[in-house]
Amino acid sequence: GVFFKMKQIKLLVAVLLAVSITACSTAPKITSGSVVKVEYKGTLKDGTVFDSTDGKAPLSFLMGSGQVLPKFEEHIAKISAGKSGKFTLKAEDAYGVADPSKVVKIPRDERFKGVDLKEGVVIFANNKLATGEVKQTPMKVVGVSDTEVTMDYNHPLAGQDLTFEVKIIDVTAPQSAAPAAAEETQSEA
Repeated sequence: GVFFKMKQIKLLVAVLLAVSITACSTAPKITSGSVVKVEYKGTLKDGTVFDSTDGKAPLSFLMGSGQVLPKFEEHIAKISAGKSGKFTLKAEDAYGVADPSKVVKIPRDERFKGVDLKEGVVIFANNKLATGEVKQTPMKVVGVSDTEVTMDYNHPLAGQDLTFEVKIIDVTAPQSAAPAAAEETQSEA
């Protein structure tokens, strides 16, 4: 009786351990090419929330594609699906330090007709690139007089350390990895 039950318990423990090890090892690893779905809250040093998925759909991005900050990706790669983490990016690893040369004085002319020119307001300039493509650049109004407007072309988060609280909702393995693994399995058979 007792010996048989102990053997069953040991067998059950061994099966559960094998299942849990298999479950852990089969979770997709976050690598370049993975599609990651993440919920996050981004805060500044003073606790101000600058961005969040709260009340919105999670952020989905392709690792290694440049859709998010490189250092953000590095931290995300260390967290498993279903897990949460918290990390801080220094300003130089986020949107850079504020560059004083990007604060410029522009004549207050017809370009600004109908534009709300109050300090702190962010407006967008349409800039034509060498490729002919038009890119919108955010500019923050930092000073206004009757004759000129002082604009700051730095990213709004330049010079700020950014703290992120994240939860990895889902990870989809890179698409190219699946066929390669299947071919390896066939060649070994």
